[in-house]
Amino acid sequence: MKIGAALIPLVGWAGTVGGPEGARNLHLDAIQRLIKDFGLQAVELNGDFTTLFPDAFDEGYYKRVAELQQGLGFACTVHLPFLWLDGLSLAEPVRKATVQCMAKVVELTQPLSIESYVLHLWGMWSSLLATIQVMPDEEKRPLLDGMLCCAARTLDEIGGMVSPREVCVENLERFPLKAILPLVAERDMRVCLDVGHLAVDGGDALEFLRQHWELIGEVHLHDALPEGADGPGVRDHLSLGSGQVDYAAIMDRLAEGGYEGVLILEMNTEAHLRESVERVRPWL
Repeated sequence: MKIGAALIPLVGWAGTVGGPEGARNLHLDAIQRLIKDFGLQAVELNGDFTTLFPDAFDEGYYKRVAELQQGLGFACTVHLPFLWLDGLSLAEPVRKATVQCMAKVVELTQPLSIESYVLHLWGMWSSLLATIQVMPDEEKRPLLDGMLCCAARTLDEIGGMVSPREVCVENLERFPLKAILPLVAERDMRVCLDVGHLAVDGGDALEFLRQHWELIGEVHLHDALPEGADGPGVRDHLSLGSGQVDYAAIMDRLAEGGYEGVLILEMNTEAHLRESVERVRPWL
């Protein structure tokens, strides 16, 4: 198991701070800090920065990341872009634009050695339609069936860009992953188990691992509190030990099962990341 983290706790989302070169340097410095200062073994890059700030996170940026990877020897994963995108969109121009944004990130990351590409297959509107929007079943069912057809096309197109085994579809709140799993398995793709998202949905990570072990290609780990737990609203991406996730049991299960993939800590602040790294230190 290779334990790493996303860059967000160290760089935030302000991709234009300091201009393109300043933004690039901030991210490059964060990568080095994760490996040298935090003692981690993997880094997850976020493709949304390329979509949102193309002048900064361009071909030159990824070449410099590749140089760091060669020098520091860390494993690297890529979270494909998802903000304002939707691979299940019934509006075909939106679905096509989603795939195009992902294709650009795949193209730019070619200089790197990539363990997996994490995919948010559906966006906010698909989630809303699937679980919140109130309408008669005879109206909703054809829409959901159409969305699954869109999902199949999106997966086929992404599977044509990289090895299908490198594609890891992440479980998200609201839209049922079980509806997508057959499409993933048929294409020899895998799943990114997001423990925090699963906890928010009331799922059991240990049971998920038991049922779908062979499909797990990556793990995202963060703590979470479901709706109504210790206050209003859903809270996730919390530091380990501050929510309801039994992270130690999950880490033990992964270690005992011989999991060899990447596990990414997904926190929003540097303080929470530091706390979480210390909690998983026994497994590093």
